Amino acid sequence: MEEKEYLELLDKAYEDLPQVLYKKERFEIPEVRGKIIKTRTIISNFRTIAKHLARKEEHFQKFILKDVGVRGDLTPKGELILHSRFQPLVLNKAVKNYYANYVACAHCNSPDTVLNDDASVLKCNACGNKEKKAKV
Repeated sequence: MEEKEYLELLDKAYEDLPQVLYKKERFEIPEVRGKIIKTRTIISNFRTIAKHLARKEEHFQKFILKDVGVRGDLTPKGELILHSRFQPLVLNKAVKNYYANYVACAHCNSPDTVLNDDASVLKCNACGNKEKKAKV
């Protein structure tokens, strides 16, 4: 088979493939939005970030508070109030740490994972990998 004929067949094969194979959306972690009021930091989009990561707010809250080393409260509006002042860079790093530990699959790096009820096993829906996790 000559190179020209091969390239034509390859182009035809690519045309026959569904577009879904080419569409690989990149998962993006939302940036922390909030404000500092006196000695407290309020993460106003905390609930939105938890929903985007598909994790329970309580588990996400425990991890963030432990990661930044401070006390905090979750408001009924879904805001997280931290009892200290933090720059957005520190909070975004904590969210990325949570993503790396409790969302992303260690095998294929897919965000399409499920954490069981007691947050001890992370199961990937993309590749089927199961991984034990330490409690927060």
